Amino acid sequence: MNPAEDPKPETAMTAGAPPLAGKRVLVVLGCLDLGGAERQAIQLAGCLLHDQQARVQVWGFRPPGRAADLCERLGVPWRYVPEQWGRGLLRWPAMIGSFARAVRRERPDILLPYTLFPNVICGLSWRLTGARVCIWNQRDVGLGLASPAVPWAVRNTPLFLSNSSVGAEFLTETLRVNARRVRVVRNAVQLPPPRDGRSAWRARLGADPACFVACMVANLQRHKDHATLLKAWRIVCDRLSGSDKAPLAREAGEGPGVRGPLIGCGRRALLVLAGRLDVPDPLKQMVRDLHLEPAVRFLGEVDDVSGLLAAADLGVFSSRSEGCPNGVLESMAAGLAVVATDCPGIREAVGEASLPWLAPAGSAEAVADRMLVLAEDTARRTRVGQANALRIQEEFTIERMNAEIRRLLPAALRDRRWP
Repeated sequence: MNPAEDPKPETAMTAGAPPLAGKRVLVVLGCLDLGGAERQAIQLAGCLLHDQQARVQVWGFRPPGRAADLCERLGVPWRYVPEQWGRGLLRWPAMIGSFARAVRRERPDILLPYTLFPNVICGLSWRLTGARVCIWNQRDVGLGLASPAVPWAVRNTPLFLSNSSVGAEFLTETLRVNARRVRVVRNAVQLPPPRDGRSAWRARLGADPACFVACMVANLQRHKDHATLLKAWRIVCDRLSGSDKAPLAREAGEGPGVRGPLIGCGRRALLVLAGRLDVPDPLKQMVRDLHLEPAVRFLGEVDDVSGLLAAADLGVFSSRSEGCPNGVLESMAAGLAVVATDCPGIREAVGEASLPWLAPAGSAEAVADRMLVLAEDTARRTRVGQANALRIQEEFTIERMNAEIRRLLPAALRDRRWP
């Protein structure tokens, strides 16, 4: 563990210093393992630390993992705060009191929780911590809202950020947050240089140069709907290998479609699934049932995501519900065309030009249809990938995120309202 150091007392801001210089910011995560929300939170923490000269800590309620490693690489202090808050009727009061006492010792100016449980516990306790403001970060469109504590936390939280317009709409329409208290700051993506090149990664995957490689970067969770992707992949493998000569059926008016019979040429296809294996057993059994063992790789957590994406020919994403999915943005940043499911958060991420490559959620046939078109048309796949990379450079940059944070957080700290 790398607990935050506090070597110097706060001093008055010097002329020309960033508006958050010397301010104490506490970023609160559900876990210190790495998913899209954790990556974005730690990336922001690094920006606040190095660009804004704020005094930043990252806290997590579950044991250290790759998120803690990322904090170390960025020089961001972190701390593991174990969940030991009891059960039953007194659970919430015990949590609020215990968490508030721990936070109060750090004297933060700003609390920045990410994901549902940190948002709720910070919303309920922040007025007891001495913090000047708490900002709820909405990263999805409403997963796990059964707890009766959620409405109380929402009413008690002064300000809200979302990484997507659909997330902001969820806050205002479902949680009934006043729109004046909500702002959107899109995710930022900056892929590091790959550690290993395309050839090295494809050799590791057992993919020859002619093999068609599709990759999904997402923790294996139920709402990511890897099951539909595996069914679609069975269709893709059959078509590319030539074992299924029939034209692929598609829904009328949906997407580009396959024109005429697509005759396979014995081409091999490989689906690579990178991410924490939260629900591996049913999916691995499904791979066996579909006889896809030679055509699917479960990689678990991957440190060299840049290298892996450089080895892929196509990005895929099958989730049924998303805010602004990091895996889609990373695939786009790597210059890949992306076939994904048509939910509002993904629409917002890929933009209008890539809408033809979105398929109805849960439709394996439609997902396969779009993957097959791009598998067979290398030039088209390259053009789509180049457009995706340009969209990331224009809309999802660190510089843009920093500019938004520089505009928003000082006003939140000063006035407890958005400018």
